[in-house]
Amino acid sequence: MIKASEIMAATNAVRDDFEFAGVTTDSRAVKPGELFVALKGGNFDGHDYCAKAVALGASGVVISHDIEQLPAGAAVFRVQDTLLAYQQLARAYRRRQKGLKVFAITGSNGKTSTKDLLAACLSVKYNVVKTQGNFNNEIGLPKTLLDIKPDTDIAVVEMGMRGLGQIEELCRIAEPDSGLITNVGETHMELLGSMDNIAKAKSEIVVDLPAEGFAVLNGDNEYVLRAAALTKAKVVYFGLGAGCDYRGSDIATSAGGTTFTCTEKATGKSVQVHLQLIGEHNVYNALSAIAGAACYGVSMEDSARALATARLTGSRQEIIYIGDITFINDAYNASPASMEAALKTLAEAKKAARGTGRTIAVLADMLELGAISEDAHRRVGRWAVEYGVDYVLTYGEQAAYISDEVQKLGGKTRHCGSRQEAADNLRLLAEAGDIILLKGSNSMQVGRMLELFK
Repeated sequence: MIKASEIMAATNAVRDDFEFAGVTTDSRAVKPGELFVALKGGNFDGHDYCAKAVALGASGVVISHDIEQLPAGAAVFRVQDTLLAYQQLARAYRRRQKGLKVFAITGSNGKTSTKDLLAACLSVKYNVVKTQGNFNNEIGLPKTLLDIKPDTDIAVVEMGMRGLGQIEELCRIAEPDSGLITNVGETHMELLGSMDNIAKAKSEIVVDLPAEGFAVLNGDNEYVLRAAALTKAKVVYFGLGAGCDYRGSDIATSAGGTTFTCTEKATGKSVQVHLQLIGEHNVYNALSAIAGAACYGVSMEDSARALATARLTGSRQEIIYIGDITFINDAYNASPASMEAALKTLAEAKKAARGTGRTIAVLADMLELGAISEDAHRRVGRWAVEYGVDYVLTYGEQAAYISDEVQKLGGKTRHCGSRQEAADNLRLLAEAGDIILLKGSNSMQVGRMLELFK
């Protein structure tokens, strides 16, 4: 329950004291007794739905300007900025949870997968709340914090960003006790301009961590390593390098996933880990989860058991079978690093299958790369040839550079004018036993190829 007095303290609103069953910003999902916060965006205004929210059971609303008449008895909290009020309320609610630990995660690639894996490992020992889907921004983070229950021990929250200062702002809301940086890559190059700026933006997650907290860092990434000098927290490294506190080795891929050995530097102990996921990048994600969970007393053995059955948020290396064809749906988002990892995974999947089927990569634009976009897409084309992809289908303005590079290097490829055209070509091209990768930036909707193909 959330008291009206807490809302007033967090937002400077004025109202007599009583309790709400929860907080929501979605008028379509209001539950009886909840408080509805009327957020305003470029294409919507939650103030237009306050009456609907109350009709569905909301006991009160938070607004910033006059609205239509509400049913009698509904509480009205008037503030200057409803988004700021929502964030202030989430921070106040987080502070109310005595003993709660907040573990924040960011990175150019793999943060959502790492969030899922870390939450799985911590759940062996604790009651855990985690970011749902990829609600990792200034609206999604407060939602996660407000989902915390009185018996929650650890909240694992994902933090995304598109510019300098944004993770710092999210940290002011969540006040994390520990932070994890998966890697630093070229994602958001268009907005940040350089790898140095991307590294600086990601490092904001560890700057204000308490001395008793933990900064879990990728020990193999030169840009992540810089963050160690910016934090008072205890630094723990994960990776494949010999100096890492939690080091992976003996990586093997099979049709059932990936197996590797994790060694703890401090004790010399090792454990074998099996993932129902393919690819070296998922080894990194798993290592970071093991390292993060170990900071809170979860043994490597317990983490390994949790990882053996862990599942990722949809459209992240989701394996789907349609007839005798295997799809690797990794279409949620794309950057140069994740593209290379996906193509490498495709090659590993073919090797593990030991069949006669071919590999086909359906690739669309990687967005927000700015001046490096053409070069980055051409690199993807070179990687596709290097990793032995049998056929590359592309669509999107920038993805044309992928096909052009594949063609220059003698590979088989076709660039299509639309997703529908790519689907039509895929239906003609695909045969039993093929393994097909779907990959591109989220707005390119490569995952919809599955519907079109069916």
